[in-house]
Amino acid sequence: MNLVFASGFLVPQRIFGLDYFRDLPARFPQALFPKVAVDGQIKNRALKLAAQIKECFPEGQIHIIAHSMGGLDARYLLSSNLLGLAPRVASLSTVSTPHRGSPIADLLLGLLPGIDSASVRKVLDGFPAVQSGALDCLTTAFANRFNQETPNVSSVRYLSYFGCGDISVALHPTHDFIASRAHTEEERANDGVVSMASAVWPSELVEPAWPADHLAQIGHNLDTLDLRTTFDHKSAFDRVVQRAIGAAASSD
Repeated sequence: MNLVFASGFLVPQRIFGLDYFRDLPARFPQALFPKVAVDGQIKNRALKLAAQIKECFPEGQIHIIAHSMGGLDARYLLSSNLLGLAPRVASLSTVSTPHRGSPIADLLLGLLPGIDSASVRKVLDGFPAVQSGALDCLTTAFANRFNQETPNVSSVRYLSYFGCGDISVALHPTHDFIASRAHTEEERANDGVVSMASAVWPSELVEPAWPADHLAQIGHNLDTLDLRTTFDHKSAFDRVVQRAIGAAASSD
């Protein structure tokens, strides 16, 4: 069972002794947790992702489980068939991936009509993630182009997951902002970074939304001293893995 856990934007696979996917390397010791540039554009991150998958798993069926921007990296890898990996990938499970972009990226880059983000943009322009164009890859305009240019691969099973509710204090401002810009219930429901409408790919969630914000989904909570969430993310990812494997087995 070749499992790959693809991480998202701005945070590395391991920092200050904490794993991006908290506790999961110990839970899935044979899995690959590839390291990609946290402030890189999708194409560059996807190339790094593909190279590490190819090296770690030279043969056999592959299941990719991705959180946030990692899902976009994986979709690009598959659509472009980087290093010839697409035929070997049986499933891609995405957790709160901004398939249709995030209003937060639009806000930070000053792309929302009627909102003056000049002061924020002036500060952010000094950050590598903005200079590199990585944040641009999370905007709604980019997502529209990306989705047109990055079709699904017919042999791959796409499974999407999402979390909302129990929003931490740290993510309340962004959660409320996304909700304030919404036109539908699916756009209003969000995890502080990504809305349900954006996370669904291609057409529906495979299980009800998790009671977890964007960080709790991978085991973290900025409101606690130990940064640990009460959400049982390990059981949630157990389901993700089992459903991916089961879906692949049933299609054989």
